[in-house]
This record gives sequence, structure tokens and C-alpha cells, in this order.
Amino acid sequence: MKKNIFKQIKNTLPFWGIALIMGATACTDSFENINTNPNGLKPSQVKIASRFNQPIVSVYLNYQNRNYEFQLQQNLNADLYSGYMANPTPFNGNKNNSTYALQEGWNETPFKAGELYVMKPISDILKSTEALDYTSIAKIIRVEAMHRVVDCYGPIPYTKAMQGGSSVPYDDVETLYKTFLTELEESVNDLTTFVDGGNAESNRLSDFDIVCGSDHKQWIRFANTLRLRLAMRLSVVAPEIAQKTAEAAVGHKYGVLVAGNKNVEVIDATLMNPLAECNIGYNDMRAGASLVSLLQGYSDPRLPIYVTQVGWFKDKGVSQDIKDSQGKKTNKIGQYVGIRQGTLVDKDIYQVYSTVNMSLTTRMADYTGNNVQLSNHLPWMKVAEAYFLRAEGALRGWNMGGSAKELYEQGIKVSFDEYGIPASEYAKYIENNTGVGADYEDPHNTVNNIKGLDKCTVKWDEAASKEDKLHKIINQKWLAMYPEGQEAWSEFRRTGYPKLFPVVNNFSANIANGDFIKRLPFPRNDKNANAAEVEKAKALLNGPDNEATRLWWDTGRNF
Repeated sequence: MKKNIFKQIKNTLPFWGIALIMGATACTDSFENINTNPNGLKPSQVKIASRFNQPIVSVYLNYQNRNYEFQLQQNLNADLYSGYMANPTPFNGNKNNSTYALQEGWNETPFKAGELYVMKPISDILKSTEALDYTSIAKIIRVEAMHRVVDCYGPIPYTKAMQGGSSVPYDDVETLYKTFLTELEESVNDLTTFVDGGNAESNRLSDFDIVCGSDHKQWIRFANTLRLRLAMRLSVVAPEIAQKTAEAAVGHKYGVLVAGNKNVEVIDATLMNPLAECNIGYNDMRAGASLVSLLQGYSDPRLPIYVTQVGWFKDKGVSQDIKDSQGKKTNKIGQYVGIRQGTLVDKDIYQVYSTVNMSLTTRMADYTGNNVQLSNHLPWMKVAEAYFLRAEGALRGWNMGGSAKELYEQGIKVSFDEYGIPASEYAKYIENNTGVGADYEDPHNTVNNIKGLDKCTVKWDEAASKEDKLHKIINQKWLAMYPEGQEAWSEFRRTGYPKLFPVVNNFSANIANGDFIKRLPFPRNDKNANAAEVEKAKALLNGPDNEATRLWWDTGRNF
């Protein structure tokens, strides 16, 4: 990790206040509703497309390849808490986010990224154009970015942000989610009108669209799948809204993402996936024990694609094998060994554990050993996720265009196809009715050893309970979404699946041993500069402003 990210933020204004100084002006409570002319690009908007770059590359944050900002936005919170990754670096004497000793200076970045890097430029775009497709896409980007911020903290400023004034109120999570769904529905409807009106020229978006390949219909499919994602989050707390939204998204004339569509991710040859720097440049991230446990237990052919073997660490002047507690080599080269979250680590020891394969280089080997371009992309949503969302919807009795079993197995197939895994391996995998989460053994310190916790198998069982079927769906969705830890953490909190290993050393005063973190506290900067509104925002939570308080959609039950 770069030294400068440890510096305390000295600003006296909240992030939204900085945005105002940078040029935001007032708008309506429901944000900019200026979609009146589908071809309304003004002569002054010759460079409007250039304004999309910052918000697009700030969703999965790596604006101007500032990798350390992504490290704080997601890698040192959601990527850890999802179970995907673990930390080999003993930051602050092993008292840091990994051990639930939360670092305030780190945990402000998701808020900052959303308010400054997304809300501000999107507000500028919406005030600069009346083009129906530009405004719709801008709002879709805003929802994609800001629902992630909500899923970190809970209440945030949104409907009254960017309006000016000395303070800005927060919205509660229910209001935020309902606003997001309304904005997505409006954007889908407006884009559909635009496309059906014959306005979607093939090169119209080419100056800025590094997400959907300048394809208006792909933006519609993405927005519909995002509606489906957010609807599923509300399946317990607002089931009627959830079902109506999900069925409308799937039943829309352009539908949701399906096999044959591309994943939704930022693709730009000038951008690095910041996971590469977190892993190789900083040596601050490795594979999580829970990820390796499930992949190993399922004999999952994605294991060597997702995770490196011990011995990958080259040209660093350190041992290529793991040392035990007496300093002897343990002969683990060629094996897969993750790090259990909350381990008291020594970087000289734990940096040689398995790491995130997709971030090692801009090229990686697929199942056949051929090199394919994958890891420099910044992921927003994979096609496989859409199938698992539909599978859960079908399980809940919603009309999702297929049965839960069909959609579940299609989701696995799409994920396997993404990596070139043969159909024969897929056929064998979906019949696996014995594999469960593998035991974890730390060859350096046996204190961290734990028996496998997740007893859910892969093969669909029509006679199983709804809860067991949901467990299967979420486990496979969790595996397919890798390495996008923000959504994986949210779905783990919502459902409790997969069964992750608890934190070994828990230094939180609020989270009980064996339990898991629920949110990040409100950012320190806003507590200082927007104090009155933050105090009001605390009343919008379901408990105190700490890491143990559940968000509105996190009910602790699934049906």
C-alpha cells in the first residue's frame, strides 16, 4: 500500500461540499428530469462525451490508474468481507479492517468515490444535455455506482445532493432503493423509446462507451439486470415491489443479460485492473481461505483459473514455499493455500500463499491453457449473475422465464463457458452430489485451522427445501461473480451464503465472535463537516452507527 493513503484527510468540507465548490448547481429533489428531446445534443456539447469517463471508471474505482484508491474503496473492505480475498500485510500491527479493527481513514473512500467521482460529473452531464440516450445512460451509471455506496454504509445523501447549501440530508435505504428502481425503469423506458424510434446509430456512443460496446440495447439489458439485482435485495423487505420489478425486467422486450451477451465491464487498454497492483505491486492481497475451500471441495475446474498455486511468487528474493512456525519449509509448492481472514500475519510468510490469478497480468490461461485477455477489465456485472438472479426469482414463485433448476444450471454453464471449460466438465460438475466445503489448514500456524463449514452440494435436488435450494443458487452465484467482491459481500449479508469461515481474531467491540461485519460506519469527514445531518442519518439506521448494524434489506432471514 502506498504511504500517502495513510494520511488523515484534513478537509473541512464534506465530500459533497467539495463537489459543490467544483461546480455543481441546484437541481430538483428527484434529480435532473430533462429528458424531453431524444436528439437534443446542443452545439456546446461537442465534448460532452468526455465527461462520462470519470464516473464510468469510478464505479470499480481506478480513475487515472490510481490503484490505491480502489484498494481503499473496495479491496480492504468488501473484497475481504466477501470471503474472496485476504490480507497478508500486518497493517497497524494486525489491527485493521481484516481483524475488524476498522480504519476510519480507509473507510471514507467508497463515499468519496461515489459523491465526487460519480455524482458530481453525472450531475454535470444531466445539466449539459437533453439527449435521451445520454441522460438515460448517465442515470444508469449513477445507480450502478451509488447502490454500491449504499450497500457499504446504508443511508447516504442522494435525492437532495448537488443542490447547494451548507448541508445536505441523507436518505434512508428504503427511499434510496425505491428511487434507484424508479430511475432505472425511467431509463429503460426512455432508451427503449429512443431505440425503437430509429435513433440509435452504431457510432453514437463510440466517443465514450467503454462499457457496452456502443450498443444501446446492451445498456437496456444491463439496466434491466440491475433492476433484477436490486429487486432481489428487496425480496423479503418489500416482496411485492421486488416481484413486480423483477418480472418487468425479465419480461421487457429487450430483456436482461443472457448467454451470448458480453459481461458488463469497463474495457480500456489504458486502464489497469487495480487488483493487479494490490496483489503484485503492493503484495497486499491474497486468496481467501473460504474461496479456496469451496473451489477445492467442489473439485471446481475454475480453481486454477481463479487462484494461483503456492510457488507463484517469483523474482522477489524470498522463499517460494511456506514456512511453518519453526521456520521450516512445508513443501506446499503447487498446492492451493488461501489465508483465513483475521489471521495475525507476517508478510514475509504470508505473501507467498495463493493469490488472485485474474490480477496477475493482463493475460491469463483458460482451462485449455490458451492465453485470453481478461484481467484488465473492471467488472460491473457478469452474464452468469442474471441467471442466478432469475433462478432465485423462480424459486420464489416469480415468472422468470424458466424453472429454478433450469436457470441455476444455465448460470453454471455460462460461467464455465466464460473460461473455456469443456461441456464434459460441466456435465460432471452439475451431478456432483458429494462435494462440500473443504477443511482449511494453515501450514504456518495451526491455530487458524478449521473444518469446512459449507455442507451444500452442487447437484440440484428438487425435493430439497427452499432454503437448501437458495443455498445452492447463492453458492454458485458467489463463485461465478468472482472477483467482484462488493456484490458478493452484499449477497452474503442478505442470505448468509456461502458459509464463510469466521474471522480468526476479531478486535471489534461491536461484532460478536463468530459473527460478520454488516456495514461501514458513516465517513469521518462528513461526521465533522455535515455533523447535524449525520446525526439525523443515524436515526435512519436500524441501530447504532457501527459495523454491527444491519442494513434495511439485511433481515437475517430469506423467506
